[in-house]
Amino acid sequence: MRPGPTVCGRAPPAAQSAVQTTGLEWGGNETGNTQRVLRWLNPFPIYDATYIFRIYPKGPKSAATNPAYWTTFFWGNYGDFGWDSSVANTYYGGHPYPFVGGQNWEISVGSFDIEGPAPEWNRWYTQVFRAWRESSTSCHHEFIYDWDLFVSSNGADGIMAYEIEGSSDWASTDPPTPSIVVGEAPPNDANTASWGGYQGREQFKGIIRGMQFYDALLGSEAPATVANTAPIASEIANPGSSRTPWYLNLNPTPSDVTDKSGSGHHPSFPASSPSLWEG
Repeated sequence: MRPGPTVCGRAPPAAQSAVQTTGLEWGGNETGNTQRVLRWLNPFPIYDATYIFRIYPKGPKSAATNPAYWTTFFWGNYGDFGWDSSVANTYYGGHPYPFVGGQNWEISVGSFDIEGPAPEWNRWYTQVFRAWRESSTSCHHEFIYDWDLFVSSNGADGIMAYEIEGSSDWASTDPPTPSIVVGEAPPNDANTASWGGYQGREQFKGIIRGMQFYDALLGSEAPATVANTAPIASEIANPGSSRTPWYLNLNPTPSDVTDKSGSGHHPSFPASSPSLWEG
């Protein structure tokens, strides 16, 4: 078990000025093939990592006009899903997913869809996704889908987890085009639909803002508790207080998704962009 990370010699990022709260809003039920993905094509390694989001899911999605798949974020190949000899390898994500009987929270990793409880639609969530490699055959994934509930229940609720163990093949090789994507799944190789070949590109339905990405595990290499995730609480309250973010933009707009951390990791919209949300 290792201690939580520190700033490591870099000054914390300057706080973003007190401006109107903004975010990126995706419609979610598009019937066309317009690409509105926010992407990084030079991401940090898939393990270890911590992601923080503020999201407002306006679900459920309608399968009548668009397959009811969602993307908050993925780390994975920007191209063919089955790039490793027709096998999906070296990826993960966390978001709602259309399980039988409803659209529930999920961890997506290792060709598995790990099911959690149903979201409460049309309200804000602070979410945290942690991923770390314990050994060459063991990788951990934690999705704190409701940070406030996690804290108020003293770690007993608001969280789900999944470990890949006993596989030396998993994430042993980077995909051809590593990426982090937000709001939509990566495109298939023909760029005609999503990873899964779905019209609408598995687009999020609602608002995403408050993005904080870290190229390290915040907290200890142990199942999350309120006590051992204190660095996450510190970062939520004051970005850069525990570790300088790899990427930071609390109030993104379609015209400004630049990295406010000072680290210089700027994403882009390769085609169209989502809409502006103002709070």
